[in-house]
Amino acid sequence: MKKDIVTLSSKYQLVIPKVARQTMGLNKAEGQRFRVKHVSGDEIVFHRDKSLDDFLGKYGKAFPEDATAKLRHARDTEWDS
Repeated sequence: MKKDIVTLSSKYQLVIPKVARQTMGLNKAEGQRFRVKHVSGDEIVFHRDKSLDDFLGKYGKAFPEDATAKLRHARDTEWDS
């Protein structure tokens, strides 16, 4: 099916097909992070990375802004999973 084919750009970018975005619930995709979980000769498997909002859930607003900024910094620079 042609809708399942993606093309690698000159900047090594891929566009996730609309059906896949809808299935995964990628409504606001800009800045959404993914982790490479598996690479083989002809396959790359990505998993959607949990956001800080996913981690904090409904309690995210209970933290002061500077604490949230520190958690974001820690996630982006120190967390390894």
